[in-house]
Amino acid sequence: MDWKKREETEKITAEGKKEGKDNKGEEKSRKERSPAWHAGRILVPVLGMALGIAVCVGIGIWNDYRDAIIDTQKQQMLLTVQSLGESMEVFIREYEEDLDGLRQMSREGQEGFSAGKDYVDTHKTFVDDVMVEDEAGEILRSTKNVKIQQVCSVSRIDRQKSLRLAKMENGKMCLVLRMEIPEEGAISIVLNLEQYYYTLVRGLKVGSSGYMVLKDADGIILMHPERAQWGIEVIEGRMEMYEDRNLDLESLREMTDHQKEGREGVDEYYSYWWLEEGYPRVRKISAYCPVRIGEDFLILSAVMDYDDIYIPVAEGVLRLAALFLVFFMIMVAMAWYIGHMLLQKQKDTEQIAYLTELNRLLEEMHRSEETIAHQQRLQIMGTMTGGIAHEFNNLLTPIMGYADLLLMDLDEDSEQYDSVMEIYEASRKAKEIIQQISSLSRKNMETAYKNMNGKRMLTRALKMVRSVCPANICLTEDIGLDDECILCNETQMNQVILNICVNAIHAINHQDGSIGVRAWVAKREELDGLEFASQYLPPASENWNRYIGIEIRDDGCGMSREVMNQIFDPFFTTKKGGKGTGLGLALVEQIISSHKGGILVESEPGKGSAFFLYLPVNEQGAEDARPAAWGDKAKDGDGKEGAGESVRLLIVDDNPKVLRLLEKDAAKLKISLECRLNFEEARRALEEHKKFDALVTEQEIGGQSGVDFCMSLQGKYPDMAMIVMTDQVTRELVEARQRRFLDACIDKPVSISSILEALKRKLKDL
Repeated sequence: MDWKKREETEKITAEGKKEGKDNKGEEKSRKERSPAWHAGRILVPVLGMALGIAVCVGIGIWNDYRDAIIDTQKQQMLLTVQSLGESMEVFIREYEEDLDGLRQMSREGQEGFSAGKDYVDTHKTFVDDVMVEDEAGEILRSTKNVKIQQVCSVSRIDRQKSLRLAKMENGKMCLVLRMEIPEEGAISIVLNLEQYYYTLVRGLKVGSSGYMVLKDADGIILMHPERAQWGIEVIEGRMEMYEDRNLDLESLREMTDHQKEGREGVDEYYSYWWLEEGYPRVRKISAYCPVRIGEDFLILSAVMDYDDIYIPVAEGVLRLAALFLVFFMIMVAMAWYIGHMLLQKQKDTEQIAYLTELNRLLEEMHRSEETIAHQQRLQIMGTMTGGIAHEFNNLLTPIMGYADLLLMDLDEDSEQYDSVMEIYEASRKAKEIIQQISSLSRKNMETAYKNMNGKRMLTRALKMVRSVCPANICLTEDIGLDDECILCNETQMNQVILNICVNAIHAINHQDGSIGVRAWVAKREELDGLEFASQYLPPASENWNRYIGIEIRDDGCGMSREVMNQIFDPFFTTKKGGKGTGLGLALVEQIISSHKGGILVESEPGKGSAFFLYLPVNEQGAEDARPAAWGDKAKDGDGKEGAGESVRLLIVDDNPKVLRLLEKDAAKLKISLECRLNFEEARRALEEHKKFDALVTEQEIGGQSGVDFCMSLQGKYPDMAMIVMTDQVTRELVEARQRRFLDACIDKPVSISSILEALKRKLKDL
């Protein structure tokens, strides 16, 4: 009985276990067939694929980022080399000019060579010596008597001049600028190349271990951080220098061949670090450009280790990749898809920000280069206008002077008097034009103003416009003015009208068109609210109640808003093929501002343009434009004749023609006059106990300053007036006037009358 119960119990237990196992299998099967299980089977491959795609995208971004950083660094290296190369060109060119001057001095023998010693003392920073050699190469004169031991490199500037790398007897490596003089010998300036390198070049760091190298066109090293490599050929010289090592310089040879072609660029190559122990072979980057020296050129290159760029970029990218991986895994746990999209968006935003910043930096760099080029053009213009003004003033002096003399001798009713007056007026206007040309190189325009009838001024200007207006353009005028006058410079106002009309002619081009010029009188209230192109806004001033308005309208091609915003900028032009300088409207704006006026421009593309000029009316009326009686020029302040007989003048000028003219002018006016050609003769004349009422001197004679000469006489001759004749008022003259070192400055060309006027003004000031 017990046995049967136990058997039945075990049987039930076994069936229960079997049923439990069956239930667990069914539960497991249900779990395997659930949506989560199917989603997992799909999600894992998708995540793997997404991870693979992410890796590929990351590698692509890494390559683009690395290449962008390296290219940017290469461009910065090239800009650095170009800037230093331009500095070297200027450096060598300056010493070429000095060599020409020293050649002239050397012809004077030992006395002239003393200037060479002074030159070495003055330029001792980089100049070691000045040598003069005979035809056999023997040194005739030298400041240090250090001979050249070996010439390592020769670069030809022209048929006479050459640039040489030479080892001197004292062991220094110098750059010798040599000029060969046929049938005489040669003259040389010895430049301390080591001093130049350690002062200006070696301090330029390129990466952590980069440096600058200078070679000639044949590959001879002129400058290198390792002093032992100066003067050797970049390939063969190093093979001989390191013959105990098996050097592979083929990559360096290819890069050197590119440099010898005289072009600029950036190359990657394999070479050795010559400054490190063991000379390890590395991958380098070299940015190079030619340094032009006449017929030949030098090669300037900046060298740096490729790893200096690559390793920091790689480390940064690795850190970024590690952060990305951690972030990616976290987002997979939460929601892989959303996380991936956010990360991609973040990366795109960073990439856009980087490209935007890079573009901004490139635009700033471009604007900086344009600013430097603009300043260089202004410097060149200043130098040119100074020379032009000086030469033309020398030509105008006899014209105005002799016309002045003829007018004093002729009867005012004679026909010859009118002819000579035309000559004098033409030369006077030419003088004003020269002053305007000089004003382009100065910040403030210095003009001579007259009270002129506005209608007469505009009528004369339009006559010039008609002379240049082609047959396909109709010029109309409507001048609604009576006796209104403006205080202006006639030549400058003619230039304003002519410049605007010439631009209108160019805008119409070969098509049939018209230019309309209208003038009227506008009240100050009518100008309120107008938006002027000029920075100076005359309607805001209450000094004038009326303005002369001038409208110049054409039906040409017109301008866009962007072009209108730049038309008054210097050197901005829309003309192609170099036909425009970009100075016309800039000068117009400057002239109108100096006349206290304003400019308003209206234009639309295809509908033409209109320029509105507003100039304040001078309510006092026109002045008598006739010149003062010529016989009154010798009168004193009380109007008495013959006052000039008591005036004694001492004039210093290195132009004999000017002195002869002034002597004739003084004889007519009965002025006591003595002339000298230089400061030494003038000083001797003063020391002969001759008393002069005024000293009139050229601004500069023989390289010596007239202001300095006048200052040296202040204490010894306190009662003598000091007057300087000048082509262009400079800061030195203004400061001398303010400090009372000078009594007056007279614009050239000059006459005895202008000198007497200056003396009268001084007496009135006293």
